[in-house]
Amino acid sequence: MKTSSDKAGADVAGAETASAAAARCGQLSRLRNAVLARFSSVPDGQRDIATAVPWLTLIRIAAPTPAGRGMLQPSACLLLQGAKQMLIGAEVVEYGPGDYVLTAVEMPVAGQVTAATRQVPYLGVRIDFDAREVAAFILEMQIAAPPPQDLPATYVEHADGGLLDVFERLLALLDKPRDVAVLSRLLKQELFYHLLMAPGGAALNTAVRGGGKEKAIGEAIMWIREHFDQPLRIEALAKAVRMSTSVLHRRFKAMTVMSPLQYQKHVRLLEARKLLMAGGVEAATVAYQVGYESPSQFSREYRRLFGASPLQDAEQLRHAVVEP
Repeated sequence: MKTSSDKAGADVAGAETASAAAARCGQLSRLRNAVLARFSSVPDGQRDIATAVPWLTLIRIAAPTPAGRGMLQPSACLLLQGAKQMLIGAEVVEYGPGDYVLTAVEMPVAGQVTAATRQVPYLGVRIDFDAREVAAFILEMQIAAPPPQDLPATYVEHADGGLLDVFERLLALLDKPRDVAVLSRLLKQELFYHLLMAPGGAALNTAVRGGGKEKAIGEAIMWIREHFDQPLRIEALAKAVRMSTSVLHRRFKAMTVMSPLQYQKHVRLLEARKLLMAGGVEAATVAYQVGYESPSQFSREYRRLFGASPLQDAEQLRHAVVEP
C-alpha cells in the first residue's frame, strides 16, 4: 500500500526528471545554434568545418544521403539534429538528437543520414582521439577496470547533461582564441571522463586499457590494416599476438563484431573503392593490388558489399555524396 510520503517522493522524482529533460532540450538547442552560427558564412555545399581545436569537427548535411561505407576512425560523434542509420556488423542502429556514436578502434561501417533538409539540416559535432590518450587518462585518474567481459568497441550511447555541458563549453571556447591551446586539453579530458562514466563506457575502457587480450586484438587489427593485401593465415596471426585461434576469433569478433577474415575483406574492398574513385585504373588491376587472386571473386564480393559492380560504383560515387 502506497503512503502519502511514497506519493510525494514519486512526485518529486517526476518533477526532477521533467526538469532534467527540459534542461537537456535547452542544451541541445544551444549547441545547434552554436554550430549553425559557425556555418553562417560557409557555402551551402560544404559539410565539414575544421576548427581551431585540431580534434574538433563540425558537420552539417542538408539532405538525406545514400548508404555509404567507410572506415570509422577512433572518435565520438554527437548528433544534434536530424537522424542517422548505421550498420555495425550485422546490426542496424538508428539514432537521433542527443545520441552519439563512439568507436575506440578503426571500424568498417555503413551509414546514411535519414533525416535532413536545407531548413532543418543534419548537425553533428565530432571529436577525434587516439586510444592511447584515453588509456593514459584512465591510468592517470586511476579509473577502475570494468569486470571482464566481451564488449564491442563501437556503440551508440545517449549523451547526458554533463557531457552536453562539456560540448557547450568546447564550442564557446572557439570564440576565445587565446585560451584554446590550454583549455581545449582540459575539456578533452572532461569529455573522456564523461564517455568512460556513461553506461556504455565500460566498452571504451575495455578497448583502450591495453590489457593482455585487448592489446593483442589491437595488434591483430593493426597487422590486418597494414598488410591487408597479403594472405591472412589465422594460425600465424594468432601465434603473432600470442593467442589460440579460438580465443582470437572470439575476442576479435566481440570487439569488431566481425571475424578477422571479414575485417580484412572490408578493408580490402574499401581500399579498392578509393583506388577506383581516383580513376585511370581497371578493376582487375585494383583487385590484384588489394590482395585478390581472382578478379571475378573481387567483383562478386564488391557488388555484394556496395550493391554495384566496381566500375559502376566508382562512377556513381563521383557524382554523389555518401555517408560516412
